Parts: sequence; structure tokens; C-alpha cells
Amino acid sequence: MVHLQYTVPVESVPRRWFEQAVVTLFDLVAETRTDDGRLFLADGREVPDLRLVRGDHLRVGAVYEVDDDACVRVEEWDRRSAVRVAQHVSDGSVRAEIEGILKDVERPREAGLRGSMSASGTSGTNRWASLTRATGTAHIRLDDWWDAAAKDRPGPGSGKEPAVRQLAPPSPPAPLEARLDHRLGRATVRATPGQLPDSRWAIRVSLTAHGRPLLRPLTAVALRLSARTLRRHFTRTLDTVAARWDDVVPDLVSQDMPRLRERILTTALDTPQYRSGPRETL
Repeated sequence: MVHLQYTVPVESVPRRWFEQAVVTLFDLVAETRTDDGRLFLADGREVPDLRLVRGDHLRVGAVYEVDDDACVRVEEWDRRSAVRVAQHVSDGSVRAEIEGILKDVERPREAGLRGSMSASGTSGTNRWASLTRATGTAHIRLDDWWDAAAKDRPGPGSGKEPAVRQLAPPSPPAPLEARLDHRLGRATVRATPGQLPDSRWAIRVSLTAHGRPLLRPLTAVALRLSARTLRRHFTRTLDTVAARWDDVVPDLVSQDMPRLRERILTTALDTPQYRSGPRETL
């Protein structure tokens, strides 16, 4: 087993702004209409690369085709309860099934993802087929996240915080947890925010990895030998993600909802296939 831990500072997101942004996005989608399978915004602009191919728009069972290699199915669509959608992706030799859920649009409480990925062309009788498959889950408790984010935390001590340990110490449940399962082993990522004196977040991220019981002796040796490389990639990846977050988030949270709404629309319709102009049928 190996345990890595690292803390990164990032710009914070006000909870009230986040909740308003979720409602804004939900309303934008809810305002769309269909005509012969094609999707249109309330003002008549067509949504590119997305087509209703089965069922009633935004009803349970509705299926949408995205480009030529993905489809999305509505599993649940209730503003006060939950929004849940499933996506199937087939890109060359890789197939993926992903389901996402958000509970309570008006005041989001929980969100999660679960999915599986496999290489196509493998059969159940192939002794190596299980090596091409992996499953994963991710879950965030939003109330716990903002409660933790309101608590003071010292800044990340670069070079002082141990990033690799052979055994993971016990810790309270993290608001955000993700897990990847494979035949050879399991990896778990946990994240907990805290508040810095300048109101930014200090997010402590941990990664725990271990092999399956029969493979643990080999996995333990491999992890021990590669600990330094793992630590370097782990910290470098988190620093990169944090930098990209800080490039985008401050500008987003500075916008009120009308401006954010227009930005979402501009981004969604910014494609060469976009055909402008309202349709007379709407």
C-alpha cells in the first residue's frame, strides 16, 4: 500500500454563487425545445451536435445523440429531487458507461458519478478480458464541503508535508471521495478543503493505492520502488490542476447570473457546425 498527501491553495467559490449557477444552468436546459429531433434555445438558436432520438424531451427515458460516438439518456429530471443522466461513449476501441447525479437543484446537497470503461473486442472467455475493464465512482457531500471550507487551515507547507507514506493514517470521512477499481488493485482519492487567511481554499488531497490480496506482495514492492516518481507526478498533477482552476474560477465567480447565462450560451454554441438565426416554427 502507498499513501500520498498534498495540499494546494486555490481560489474559493462562494456557496451562494454556486447554487445560483446550478439553477441558471438547469433553467437554460429546461427552456430548450425540440423540433423533429433538433434542439433549440428559447430564442430559436439551434443547439449543435445534439439530437433527440428517442422519447419525450427532458422526460425519463429520453435519449439524445451527441455527435456520432455518444448518447445521453435521462434517468431522472426533477428540480426538487434530483437530476440523473447516463452517457454511453464508444470511441474506437474504448467503450465507457457513465452516470451522473445531482440531488436537489435549488439547493444542491450531493453529487456523484459512477462508470465503467473497457476495451472493445474482448469476450467473456478471453482470460485477459478483465484486464481491459475498470470501474469507478466519485461522490461529494456539498454541505460537508462548505462546512469544512469555512474552517481555518494553515497554508500548504511545500516540502514540509510528507507526501508519501507506506500506510494511510486514519482520518475522518472527506467530503469528496473518488475510487477506481481494477483487477490488479484499487486507488482512492479524498479531498477536504479549509480556509486560508486570504479566503482562498487550502485543499488537502490524499491518494491511497493497493493491490488485490493475491498481488499485494508484488504491488508493495513496485510501489516502494516507484514512490519518488509517484510523489512527483502526484504533486505536479495537483499543481497543474490548481493553476488551471485559478485561471478560470475568479473570472467566473465575478459574473452575475445574467452574464453567466450568456457566457454559457456563447460557449455551448461556439462551434463551426452552429447555424445561426431563429426558426420560424418556434
